[in-house]
Amino acid sequence: MKSGIFVALEGIDGCGKSTVSKWLVKDLKKRKIPVIWTREPGGINCLVSEKIRNILKDPENNICDEAEALLFAASRAQHVKKLIRPNLKKGVNVISDRFVLSSYVYQGIGRKLGVSHVKTINNFACQKLKPDIVFLLDIDEQKTQHRTSGKKKDRIELESKEFYQKVRKGFLKLAKNDKTIVVINAEMPFEKVCQKILNKILKIINERKEGGI
Repeated sequence: MKSGIFVALEGIDGCGKSTVSKWLVKDLKKRKIPVIWTREPGGINCLVSEKIRNILKDPENNICDEAEALLFAASRAQHVKKLIRPNLKKGVNVISDRFVLSSYVYQGIGRKLGVSHVKTINNFACQKLKPDIVFLLDIDEQKTQHRTSGKKKDRIELESKEFYQKVRKGFLKLAKNDKTIVVINAEMPFEKVCQKILNKILKIINERKEGGI
């Protein structure tokens, strides 16, 4: 049985990855391509991961940086074992709104815990699972402000402008040294962003089908 492909969409809060990832799943389903959508922290139908998500998102929780990194990894470990791997093995493609790159950047760089430390934690949590391709939706952090204005913000979304500047730079820095990360200009019209990503996903799916993997 051919394995599914694992796709992750990344970027700072307000970059549009949630909307784009759901659009991609809808389009792939129309094409009769087996696919599921999920998210992090948490995971669709992953009760334990979702409970950890609620802890991480709650503004009333004063979580230290180290505990935050470990909670993200714990949620991810459950997500990988209970949802992502089983679906990939069945030949179902998985599109995730965030994955491990967010931890490298938000906790490793944003929280200054060090990318190497965060990688060590998550290598154990993910058991070597990596996305086949990561789409980094890049946008000026100032331009995300109007997208999130009026919305009730969670604990991480309440971080400072300086924090998000650091996070954006961190994403772009890591993308330079990783060929699986494709940077997408998220300031393009929505339709262009979606089509550009869709084309790349379809290419990978077709290549895998032709290769018999």
